[in-house]
Amino acid sequence: MTLSVKNVCAWHGQLQVLWGVDLDVADGEVVGILGRNGAGKTTLLRTLARLHEKSTGALQMGGHDISKLKAHAVALQGLSLVRDGGRLPASLTVAQMIELGQRLARIKGQTPRALSEIWQWFPILEPLRNTKAGLLSGGQRQALALAAAFASRPRLLLLDEPSAGLSPPVASELFITIRNLAADGLTVIVVEQQAGWLTGLVKRGYLLDSGKVVATGSLQNLVNK
Repeated sequence: MTLSVKNVCAWHGQLQVLWGVDLDVADGEVVGILGRNGAGKTTLLRTLARLHEKSTGALQMGGHDISKLKAHAVALQGLSLVRDGGRLPASLTVAQMIELGQRLARIKGQTPRALSEIWQWFPILEPLRNTKAGLLSGGQRQALALAAAFASRPRLLLLDEPSAGLSPPVASELFITIRNLAADGLTVIVVEQQAGWLTGLVKRGYLLDSGKVVATGSLQNLVNK
């Protein structure tokens, strides 16, 4: 089991926003998390990545307790969060961002993905290798954030609203890449408000409402809730 989450609760200040969330993700599985705006999806991903520390509950990755670790320590365990909108340091070039991912792989004692392999998976980025992230389009930034995470050889990839702010053609191209990465064996949790993007990618998932898991099951069953 890559990830096991038991009875996770989280707060923004005094306001509780997650209530007893349970979920699990097997090795090589792609799991979807659906829900309307404000359902707690992003808070859940940030809690899993230990970026949102005001939380309780049990988090295990690969059988190891990560619930008390800091975000950087969780990253060293192999968990990588790609945030909505591809938030990146504007002054770094495409190649420099990917080098950061490669450096993380080395720190973990792994061989990073070679640049030649990155360009094969993300051909849109190779002509932009010397372009600063701040000059990229929304779709290019999202692709770069995903490529940098992929370069670090993550054990578990968390994707927060990959389609956010993208036109349908651009989002479609991005999800083709995500499907290809998943088909290659990458373990993924993907949060999406637009469930249609998850077709052909996610077999099962969780539906959040007001910070609680209100349904689990196949993507089709969740869409019909």
